[in-house]
Amino acid sequence: MTKKYCRYCGRVQHRCQCDDADSALHTFFAHTVPAPPQNYFPSLMDTHYIRGVPPQIKRKRRYELRKGYDTFYADLCAQYGEQCFNCRVTDNLVLDHIISIAKGGTSTYDNLQLLCTECNRIKGKLCIDCRPLLADD
Repeated sequence: MTKKYCRYCGRVQHRCQCDDADSALHTFFAHTVPAPPQNYFPSLMDTHYIRGVPPQIKRKRRYELRKGYDTFYADLCAQYGEQCFNCRVTDNLVLDHIISIAKGGTSTYDNLQLLCTECNRIKGKLCIDCRPLLADD
């Protein structure tokens, strides 16, 4: 029997609480403007996220983010607009890791998004990609 893991929290299927009405996942998507996505309920994957990332690796990844913060921020604003990707607020924006550093995410452009401080606080370590889809020209 293979284990299944939640795509958002990374827990084993029977320990995942993302489907509870008061979960962080539901709280996060309650702020989504104009409306939450239809299929945001927990989906499962075959492998878990990296567990037990050593502190020196976390420190290195945070340093990489601080070093390129202005560049990442400017590039995301130029590509998607200067607003929270979840609730569309334009104040108090910060860079957020889609896959958190604690779960093995990196500080690269492909793993970053703009969120307001409130959405970032609610999201926590959940792995949620809020970047809007860009229309191909």
